Amino acid sequence: MQKNKMRNGQIATYLSLSLLMPTAAISAELEEIIVTGLKRESTIMETASAITALSASDLSARGLSDIRQIQYAVPSLHYGESYGNRNISIRGVGGFLEQPGVVTSINGVTQANDASSQLAQLDLDRVEILRGPQGTLYGRNAVGGAVNFIAASPTDEMYAKVKLGVADFDQTSGEVVLSGPLTDSIGVRFAATHLDANEGWIKNQMPDNDDLMQGEQTNVRLIVTADLSDAVSAELMLGRSKQSGRWTHWAMIEENIPFGVATFLPAVSVRDNPEGDPILFTEEPHEVYMRGPTNTDRELDISSLTLNWDLDNFSITSITSEQDWENAEQYPADSTSTGILMRASEGTNKTFSQEVRLSGQTDTLNWIVGGFYMDDERTDMLDIQFQENIAFGFAPFFNNNRPLYENEVTALFADVTYSVSDRTRLGFGVRDTTEKKVHSTFSAGIFPFCGGAEPFVQKWEDSATTVRASAEYDPSETSMTYLSYSEGFKSGGANNGDCNAPYSPETVDAYEIGYKATLSEGSTTLRAAAFHYDYSDFQILQVKDFAANYMNADDAEIMGLELELTSVLNDNWMINAGLTLLDTEYGEFLQEDLSVFNGVKVQIEGNPLNNSPETSLILGVTYDTTFNSGSSLSLSIDGAYRSRVYFREFGNVADSQDGYSIVNFNANWVSADGGFAARFFVSNLTDEAHVTGMYALQTTYGRQGTWNMPRQAGFEVTRFFGTR
Repeated sequence: MQKNKMRNGQIATYLSLSLLMPTAAISAELEEIIVTGLKRESTIMETASAITALSASDLSARGLSDIRQIQYAVPSLHYGESYGNRNISIRGVGGFLEQPGVVTSINGVTQANDASSQLAQLDLDRVEILRGPQGTLYGRNAVGGAVNFIAASPTDEMYAKVKLGVADFDQTSGEVVLSGPLTDSIGVRFAATHLDANEGWIKNQMPDNDDLMQGEQTNVRLIVTADLSDAVSAELMLGRSKQSGRWTHWAMIEENIPFGVATFLPAVSVRDNPEGDPILFTEEPHEVYMRGPTNTDRELDISSLTLNWDLDNFSITSITSEQDWENAEQYPADSTSTGILMRASEGTNKTFSQEVRLSGQTDTLNWIVGGFYMDDERTDMLDIQFQENIAFGFAPFFNNNRPLYENEVTALFADVTYSVSDRTRLGFGVRDTTEKKVHSTFSAGIFPFCGGAEPFVQKWEDSATTVRASAEYDPSETSMTYLSYSEGFKSGGANNGDCNAPYSPETVDAYEIGYKATLSEGSTTLRAAAFHYDYSDFQILQVKDFAANYMNADDAEIMGLELELTSVLNDNWMINAGLTLLDTEYGEFLQEDLSVFNGVKVQIEGNPLNNSPETSLILGVTYDTTFNSGSSLSLSIDGAYRSRVYFREFGNVADSQDGYSIVNFNANWVSADGGFAARFFVSNLTDEAHVTGMYALQTTYGRQGTWNMPRQAGFEVTRFFGTR
């Protein structure tokens, strides 16, 4: 196998480049970004939690439109894909099956499905990333943290933007924003983006089969705000995201043809030649053999109504939302010239949610209480059809259907912060959550279904009470320290095509100590956090007797340290840096996997957790200058480094990605009157190839996975109208 090894001295290379060259204009003081991640307004430096916020100007200048790109700008954030599953993890805590471990939301609307949250966002005011369990204010599935996308609001004056872009791989893009008041009390903002990706960046070596990672993406959003009275305001949000084309690839990361033959796959392919053709494959980055149709169709419709009622001593907020997610994929899953494992899946996810909260503040008390309800209904189907005979002389098929998976969630929560003095504060929060679930499954194919001729239906209830406690102290007017304890839990579930009992939720107890300071008269901010996590009932995938089952392991531990620094050095130069150090390990558990140890159970105690690099580093340098004409130019280089990442729990190097670096360059120009802007960018400047996710199937010709995007250069031009 040709593994992607980090080039000698690559870290030193991009560090030195960052010091030589540098997103938005620099001022003498850093911009204070108001965040609402803890359900009330505060600045990052006032929040007793590890939080990173990226402003609209930063997102635009660096071209950060989805989580795949944002991960390289935030310490401890990792994103990966494998076999149709998409996973965000923070500090080594991430998703599992369709249950996310990091909650994502749009304008306060939680997205129940981990896959739908990965579609590109548009026209954002900011992105907030909260690190650590958020079990009190966000509840279930926030064991790792939360990612909040905040859309830009209607403007008080007429404003418009038109952006056109071109980039490598024959990509063209467009964006339109229209915003302004309709009346004195009603505002509207419309935004739309479209991407045509006409050339795939995964080369398909199979003749007469198209390249992969190409197609179309469209996002549309309408926001209407209204002042219904002096005390009551409303926001209506309607959005649609659609993706079609060939946006899935499944590459051979490490070949193991003998294992495939040993698990009854053919040693040669007879699809085109009765005498047998050799099985072709490639381990080269960004190349694959995928024979057969490869199609992707995804669509998310979201609508929400937010009401705010400001009274004399408190305020009431109501968020009502509906979401409709559809996902259909088809592709060969063997990564060879045989195309023997044709996989097709379809799924729908309909979610209704309602949150109501009351909040208020006095001289010494800041409080919030509320309730949450969600009804989440899912259906899905998975077909795997063998395209030629296996060792038994026939071509089998498997079909797993889930006619219904319904989860009804109710929760009550409260959170208070009490000011003991001008410099000392104490906080406490509690949330009680109940989940009522119905899971039905039916399987057909080579193996008889455990439930007989009818769907197997299970009903059960999970509940959890999660708390948090904190103590804050301000050593000075520009610094704070905090000590916190928080709990989180991730929802349990049931296996498709399986009649065993459901697996249980997993829980996390987190301890954190942090320090934040604003230095040099507002030109520098420093944030530090040390943390320790205790996991219980860790959810894990076990491959046994050709079946992959999800179950609970024993426990796991995480310890870590985070540092973030942002500094304006002078009128021209700014730097930002982040460092995360992780020490993770699984507890005692006998794991097995037919593809790794031939079904022999192996002790994984002490092995590192998945998606948990020991070292993560980000470093960015920006140089800003203004010309005599009044126009301005901003040059920036941003680098991210991650040490070895394991994708499976066995601690095998073959199941991991070597350390790698990603470097992005941006040049942003703005005209003197602010009416025009242009951006030239090179993403993945050093053309580094690394695996983003990996999976080992029960019967296959090797380990498969997905690659990151290779180097891409592009150019965008923007015309602004009205008041920015």
